[in-house]
Amino acid sequence: MTSTSSFRDLKDLILVDIVNTLQVYGGAIVFKYRDSTEIIRVGDILATDVEMLLNQSSQDEHPELTYIEINRHEEYTSYLVMTNKKSNTRLGLEEVNWLNLIISYLAVSLENVYLIRKLTVRLNRLAAQLPNEKEAHDINWFRKLTFELQERERVRIAADLHDTTMQDLFFLKRKLTALADKHELAAEAADTIRSIVDYVEIINVNLRQSCFDLHPYLLQEIGLVRTIEKIVERESYGCPFQIQFEAEGAYAIERRSLETKRHLFRIVQELLNNAKKHSGATLVVIRLGVANGRFRLEYRDDGGGFDPDKLTAPDIGTSGVGMEQMRSRILHLNGQLELDAKPGGGVSIRITFPMKEGLTA
Repeated sequence: MTSTSSFRDLKDLILVDIVNTLQVYGGAIVFKYRDSTEIIRVGDILATDVEMLLNQSSQDEHPELTYIEINRHEEYTSYLVMTNKKSNTRLGLEEVNWLNLIISYLAVSLENVYLIRKLTVRLNRLAAQLPNEKEAHDINWFRKLTFELQERERVRIAADLHDTTMQDLFFLKRKLTALADKHELAAEAADTIRSIVDYVEIINVNLRQSCFDLHPYLLQEIGLVRTIEKIVERESYGCPFQIQFEAEGAYAIERRSLETKRHLFRIVQELLNNAKKHSGATLVVIRLGVANGRFRLEYRDDGGGFDPDKLTAPDIGTSGVGMEQMRSRILHLNGQLELDAKPGGGVSIRITFPMKEGLTA
């Protein structure tokens, strides 16, 4: 079994909100491949219990878990798994019907993300096998296409959420507030409605953050440096480590194209997400600057480190896909990556790329 955050966008965007909305202990999106299982979890749910549930031969109802098939593909089958509610009761018929509506949306999104991820991995393998640098460069337009598809999918999901779910939450909040104002309610009932309204607002805030992660519109409005500053400020509240961000002489980066800034933003996102999931660090430092006529993005942490050799040639469903995606973005920017990592010794990454725009496709 391999657990990975390669579908992190969908996890943060959908799974967290499903778990919070249903008030269950935890939930998971599962991908069963021919010879492995990928489990993305949120909350109090054990991967071993999920595997046992999906591997059991009988269709007997599990006392603590409910699962629904999302889609069945020739290479994998995906499932949504939920625990019992925090009231220690099973999900009711109305809640299961609501999940089925969510799944109709999930099925398309998961298929798109899977195909893009699969294409990216195979493209990187092909580039590594080409005999010379010129031929490897010639396929860079494939990378450009996959990145564009990813961004379009992210924007579409963000727009769907903004135009549907967030609007629904807004009207729900208004109706609840109007209900409390219109009727003279007992103190206990009034407190209950206020707590529901507060909870709706929390969901709304989380959704706004997820929409921004998917579609960082601030890149165009305030630039890369200030957008990273805002992300670091936001992440600092919930991270188990301190984050330092420095940008010295880096404002020339704002003259680069929006596409370039978007790639750099995604790289910083990936670095922070990997740090949260894997590093065990107390301090993470990110620097953006200029040296020797090139832009430079540096990352350093004091965590547990890892073995870089284990990140080579990842298969679909392995944790190295995030690193390979980052490498693809760096190649697309005509950049270079220097990685210094070892078990127990922290991680240091240096990314450099030309100050002038180059032909990338």
